[in-house]
Amino acid sequence: MELDTATSRVHTLEIENAAITEHLFDVQEQLHDAQDVISAQSDVIKQKNQRINRLVRDKAVLSGRIACKKQELAQAILSAAEAEKVSKAAALNIETLLQSISQLNAAASAQKAAKSELYKDLRATRMRETRAKTAVRKLRKELAAKSRWSGMNRHAYSSQSRSLAMAFVKAGCAQSRIGPLLSRVGKVFGISIRRSMSRRTVGRIITEAGVKVRLQLGHELARAKAICLSSDGTSNRNIKYEARHITYKAPTYDTNPDAPQEAAATRLVEVDHALDHTAQTQYEGWDVANQRIVDTYNNSPLARRDALDGLSYEADDLYRKTVSYAADHASDVRLAAHKVKERKQLVVESDLGRQEITSMSDSEVEQALWDVLQEMHDDPESLDQSSLSPEHRAEALQSLAAHLGSKELESLPDDRQQLLTRMVIAGCCGHKDHNCSKYGVEGMQAVWETLGLTPPVLLANKDNAATIALGEDADSAAVEQALKTSHRGGYKLVSICGDLFRHKDPKRGHRDLHRHFFSKVKFDVTGEHSTVKFPDTSNNRYGSHLAGAAELLKNHSAYLEFFRIIRDTKTTPGLNHMEQNALMGLENEETICELVIMTVYKNAVPDAYFKIVRKAGVNHIDLGPLHAKIIDHINKLIGDTDLLLNPLSPSEEATLDGLPFSDQHAMDSAHLWLMKHPLRVPVVEQLLIGLLTSTLPAWKRFSSEFEPGGPIDSLTPAEKLAICIPPTNDANESILGGLRDYSLKRGGTVKHFSAQAAYHRNNTEAFAAAKLGTEEDALYIMRLARVEDASGAMHKFRDELIAFKTRIAEEARQKQAEKEAEAAAELERLRSIAVITDVQQLKALPVKKKGRPNLREQLDVRRDLWKDEILVKTKLKDISKKVNMVAAILAADERYVFVIQFSWDFSLSNFGSVARQKMEL
Repeated sequence: MELDTATSRVHTLEIENAAITEHLFDVQEQLHDAQDVISAQSDVIKQKNQRINRLVRDKAVLSGRIACKKQELAQAILSAAEAEKVSKAAALNIETLLQSISQLNAAASAQKAAKSELYKDLRATRMRETRAKTAVRKLRKELAAKSRWSGMNRHAYSSQSRSLAMAFVKAGCAQSRIGPLLSRVGKVFGISIRRSMSRRTVGRIITEAGVKVRLQLGHELARAKAICLSSDGTSNRNIKYEARHITYKAPTYDTNPDAPQEAAATRLVEVDHALDHTAQTQYEGWDVANQRIVDTYNNSPLARRDALDGLSYEADDLYRKTVSYAADHASDVRLAAHKVKERKQLVVESDLGRQEITSMSDSEVEQALWDVLQEMHDDPESLDQSSLSPEHRAEALQSLAAHLGSKELESLPDDRQQLLTRMVIAGCCGHKDHNCSKYGVEGMQAVWETLGLTPPVLLANKDNAATIALGEDADSAAVEQALKTSHRGGYKLVSICGDLFRHKDPKRGHRDLHRHFFSKVKFDVTGEHSTVKFPDTSNNRYGSHLAGAAELLKNHSAYLEFFRIIRDTKTTPGLNHMEQNALMGLENEETICELVIMTVYKNAVPDAYFKIVRKAGVNHIDLGPLHAKIIDHINKLIGDTDLLLNPLSPSEEATLDGLPFSDQHAMDSAHLWLMKHPLRVPVVEQLLIGLLTSTLPAWKRFSSEFEPGGPIDSLTPAEKLAICIPPTNDANESILGGLRDYSLKRGGTVKHFSAQAAYHRNNTEAFAAAKLGTEEDALYIMRLARVEDASGAMHKFRDELIAFKTRIAEEARQKQAEKEAEAAAELERLRSIAVITDVQQLKALPVKKKGRPNLREQLDVRRDLWKDEILVKTKLKDISKKVNMVAAILAADERYVFVIQFSWDFSLSNFGSVARQKMEL
């Protein structure tokens, strides 16, 4: 509309402009005409000048007319100028309108383009709507399918379901609750689970996990070049259990190609029952566990695939590849390690023997086998060389290989022999420190007697305290025994507090009250919430007694107040005997002196030592310099006790690792106590020297594997790189502790515990994803698990255990009967000996001579028949000389006569009093 109006306006202005222009042309023509007339008239004037006078009158008329014309001309010029202005304004207006028209045209084009785009968007939106409706229908179908999850792969549970079940078991869910719990979780997320796992299915999944663990161990042991065995045992509810681990360089199964593909790893082999904890049983346990791995692996599809890569594993490979054995310092484990070492040597000899047999001709082999068979058989003449059974031939071949291998090994150079048979026996660093600390505490306690100082207060148990309190009125032997079995000092105080505040039986002591009270105490001191319990001395954990000493010293006044609260909150105010002992120890300065020593030693050596050996990736092989440094550091502390006792000394000089004290609060408490009790400082210095001096031989003894020329020092650099030994026995200790917790909180067999623990610890799930992805593997694992479930292994162990205990009981009864028979025979022999009391006759007797009267027989009569209390306690080596033996016999005779006389007098007086009582009645 606006465009049409503007167009009409422009047209009108164009018409007006044309009219003005035409009028201007008319005026101009008139002007030209007027100029022509003037020119003509001027010419007439010039021509008719004679007529001027005559035409003056006309001139005036014409002048008037000219003036009028000029006025008209001026008016016309003004009109033309006005018209020109109007034309310019019209032209400018036209230009403005043209620009407006151009802008309107552009806007119209843009609107047209936008309209086109809108049509395109509308079409695209309609198409998207169509596709969205299709996708929604598809998603609804998929959602409906996914909301009904079966977790099955054909007729068996899928690997995802099995992995999920293992995750729930690890989280602590009971086997019978996993199926309902999965259904409930699915319901929360809108998923309907078609089939619920039964308890039996979950149990079988755990058994299958154990099969996967053995497959993993077989596969990795086939690849390993050098392995380290480790084991430990415990008892729970009077049943022995053994934990076994193997350390070697294993694949990481990391899908990231930039990540390391191999690293040292400690794999849990199994936790299993044991009939006892002897070295032989431990050694045989390795054989049984290894055979299970061999059977599981070699019959599997995985072994057939590995064989294509040149990998295989047989029973002797475990010993062939064993280069080290890590355990604590107990004699039974050490003996088991030596048995493994002997087995390794037998395997090496057998390998060398087989190599020697391959270099022999067939006739030589046959003749050698025949010679071996004749040596082995009880009746060689009954043998027929042409009709030997395969069993006899195999046994003879094995004996021949061992015989030839033994000779071949002996013929090798010493370094070659060591290379083939070397096996390092490494002791747990945690047990090293624990044992050395115990020796140090014993050395510290001996200082009191050595210096003739008043020792810490005696902390006897209730029975011993009652016996000791009787004093002279009681039997001297009973008092002596009570004193001998009673203990004192900081170590005993920490043990008592451990029983009070963290007893292994949760129903005993003040566990929760202690935790709540000291959480507030520690918050008031440090401003941090702490729920750390008292160190677990009840279970003898590494460093627990030293940590307990630091705890008591840091919060000494708070513990005194805590015992007052215990005393005053009882119905009948008071403390029981154990609580009285703890309070008595906390109030005794000598006992606090020992706590100070244990605290400063803990911060100087054990804390730094554990920080070093428990770092990730630490290899026991590389800890030789550390143990040499410990000896040097302890010698330095002995030479300058101020490093620990002087608060101004730099802590970096006092600690093994050169870092600040790990528990500065405890060190400050120790220094503060010493400043408050300056007279105790010299005693504390001697106690510290006594502890440090006693730890020196202990550290040397328990780190003997690092000695120059020892098993570790003689290793080549290449061997050190190949051998991986865990520095502590934490793996075995923790898994056995986990077994105890498992038996308390969950119901299940040790086989199930072992399977699930190894599955999670060994990263078996990643191994299975990488190596056991075929349907053939799944079928093999499921079938083998069903065979194991039906094997009744637990029932077999029960039968074996009962038979073993019955046999042990029978042997014990037989030994006891033999012992009693021997004792009766000995008593009869002693009674048949003629007692000689004459001094001269005694001096004439020989000390000991078979078949003739002798002094030893007379001494036996006094000691074993008369039970003389002095001779019973006297060592025979102290009276081995004739003079001493005669003197001992005579002294015993005097005591015997006195006892007889006293007994007779006492009997007579007793008889008289009884008679008088009867007469009075």
